[in-house]
Amino acid sequence: MATYCYRCGTTLRAGDAKRQGTYAVQSAEGVTQFAVISTVMPHTSRHSADNYRWAMILAGTLILATTALGLLPIAIAAAAFLVPLAYLVYIDDVNLWEEAPTAVVVGLFIATGALAVLISMFFFEWVFDGQWASFVGGTRARGGISSMSFSALLIFAVLLPVVAEVAKNLFAVLLASRPEFDDMIDGLTFGVAAGTAYAAFETCVVYSSVFTAQDFRTTDGISTWLVVVANVMVVKSLIYGTATGIAVASYSGKGEGYDGFTPAYFANFGLAVVANVAYWLGVRLLAYVPFGNALGLIWGFLILIALVIKIRMMLQVALLEAAVEAAAKGDGSDDRRSTYVETYCPECENLLLTNASFCIVCGTSVRSSSVRARRAMGMPAVPAGVGAAPPDTPALPPAEEDAPQADGGAEQ
Repeated sequence: MATYCYRCGTTLRAGDAKRQGTYAVQSAEGVTQFAVISTVMPHTSRHSADNYRWAMILAGTLILATTALGLLPIAIAAAAFLVPLAYLVYIDDVNLWEEAPTAVVVGLFIATGALAVLISMFFFEWVFDGQWASFVGGTRARGGISSMSFSALLIFAVLLPVVAEVAKNLFAVLLASRPEFDDMIDGLTFGVAAGTAYAAFETCVVYSSVFTAQDFRTTDGISTWLVVVANVMVVKSLIYGTATGIAVASYSGKGEGYDGFTPAYFANFGLAVVANVAYWLGVRLLAYVPFGNALGLIWGFLILIALVIKIRMMLQVALLEAAVEAAAKGDGSDDRRSTYVETYCPECENLLLTNASFCIVCGTSVRSSSVRARRAMGMPAVPAGVGAAPPDTPALPPAEEDAPQADGGAEQ
């Protein structure tokens, strides 16, 4: 018995007409559930998401162990690049755009990283180095919040996050304006990639003294460094990525074609700026109180939860509304994301209907499936009519995506 409409994804169960109970990307999860992997990596299936999750947990544990041993240069570098490198592995693994492979995101990563280095050097080394030294020195001295430099707080907790968010959006928006990358999930992908790349390179500049220190190994303040590394590795990187992902996803908009610089984009860009400013204000101010680093980590985690839920709500609405628009225009036979002949759902492995946008059993969106998953489902990886397999092509059996191997580093 069908539970969801195969074209628009609307639930057919009474009492949930707006489909608030199941997430269209992974139907086993709720829309407002805090689940990072299925949010920032929407093209993963339930099985491959677990692979990424455990790979990153293992890598994170090793990084914290390295920190505990006092090998800070290795720990900081690995922490800074854990999330962005794992994201590059994800992009390559799901093969989002066969005609424009991983090199597209690698180019975005490098370009945004170069901007991050320039902006970070400008703020931390070239122009406001005096304010930064007094700011950090006051924190280390724990002279109380009265010893804090208000001008330094405005520069590094307000002005810098605004400038950084503009830089993070720059190349991501440029890519999202290309016709081949016009989907909201594409915009989210570019935003997350740009945000995490910026966070990684900014961290390297901020902690450059760690890499140039005479002693490679330290035994002082290990407990504090453990919190700092955890913040760099998970919270900061994901706040930067999710905030920028929200902004660029709204630039892409719902359905085919990008929306551009609409009021919705500027509203979500403002949200991204507010999230970053709130994060840094909290971290900088809490640094003056006992257990401030740990409290800053908790504060950042709360902001991250809000951003993740915001993305999930955006994707839910976008996938459902785009499907409704597509259904209103036709039967889906010319939709490059619809199914054909006998194909199978990558989540529940039940048979999908022809020209389906959603599984009628679990409600998972076909639109969020990766190219690799589409092949396993027996679907063409190119738009209908452009080299697509003929209707009588035998369907491939359902299969799980290959297990990815995420390695890497992360950030503060």
